[in-house]
Amino acid sequence: MAVHLKYGGSVASRTIGCPSWHKLAESVPRSVEKSVNLAADTGTLLHNCMEKAYKDDITFVQQLYNGESYNGIALTDDLIKEKLDPALKCVEQVLNELGIESNILLEPFVQIDDDIGGSIDMLALSENGKDLLVLDYKFGYVTVDVEENAQLLFYALAAATDAKTAPMFDKVERIHLAIVQPNDDGADYSHWTIAPLALDAFEDRYFTAISKAETEIVPSPQAGSWCKYCPAHAICPAKTGEAARLSRVNEITADKLAEYLPLADEMIEWAKQVKAMAHEQLELGTSIEGYKLVNKRGTRKWADLAAVDAKVRKARKIKNEFAYISTLKTPPQLEKVCKELGVDFEKEYGQYITSVSSGTTLAKSDDKRPAALPLVGLEQLNALLDQ
Repeated sequence: MAVHLKYGGSVASRTIGCPSWHKLAESVPRSVEKSVNLAADTGTLLHNCMEKAYKDDITFVQQLYNGESYNGIALTDDLIKEKLDPALKCVEQVLNELGIESNILLEPFVQIDDDIGGSIDMLALSENGKDLLVLDYKFGYVTVDVEENAQLLFYALAAATDAKTAPMFDKVERIHLAIVQPNDDGADYSHWTIAPLALDAFEDRYFTAISKAETEIVPSPQAGSWCKYCPAHAICPAKTGEAARLSRVNEITADKLAEYLPLADEMIEWAKQVKAMAHEQLELGTSIEGYKLVNKRGTRKWADLAAVDAKVRKARKIKNEFAYISTLKTPPQLEKVCKELGVDFEKEYGQYITSVSSGTTLAKSDDKRPAALPLVGLEQLNALLDQ
């Protein structure tokens, strides 16, 4: 059951970081209703499958054959192998670690009050009542940190407050906040353990933010990581003010880069949101001086691929090697094939693999990757020393 309250778990971080976001969003021009959002709808499909797997105890293969789908997006063999199977293994791992067997709630809807609440992917309690699990599935490709995760803390607080689930906390000594996220960027499963008293500090922070959000005159908006999916992103004064500030920069020098780089990142995202809003408004028929909608450049495609394939194969002057492309799969692709066939990929092909970086990229200093050497600077230094 999908129920969306004014303040839910997915916007908890934004509400704490910028209490004014909700009232700002009320003044955003109406947008185009998209019938299909591939990433979001695929995520919903996978969430539904995980719930069904635990609720009905049916295998993913059966789900595939039964035509499991959501909003026109069908469950595929790749989604099963790359997302669902790894997610199921992760959930089994955490349930076993915490000694959870039967006290499992799937998608419980928990509320703090009429405007505040949300659905938890899984809420479970150990047999001895001392370990409580708040678990969330993330099927996107950007790794989400579990530590200090406002969404999971919000769900735990809501579950501890709601009369339906509050009794689960009676003997709890440890609350385990967990994220299951099968992808190629980090671990498929991560968790963070807190004491029940830690919810008190979060509750204070959260309701301080709610109080500010609900006052007649809300505080000024604050920019931060929570801005990315904010519906008020394009019109936000915090962003438009930063844009105006950057427009007044006359000269960028090396000593100012540390100051300007964070602004540049935020302005790139803001600019994307502004262009997206403009596109939506033009699609709705709103006039924007100096701009119009045009069709994208057309690309040539075969109207009848099977017919062309048959014709090419019969052609005397066109050999197959000139008409078809055949290349060796990449190491990750071949590794997947080997896994399916029961072949030891590392043993057979590991010696032929090398990892070559395509270059360097900017990252914040707290990024987990090691710092790269400034090769251009070293080359210039060597050139000077050789003179």
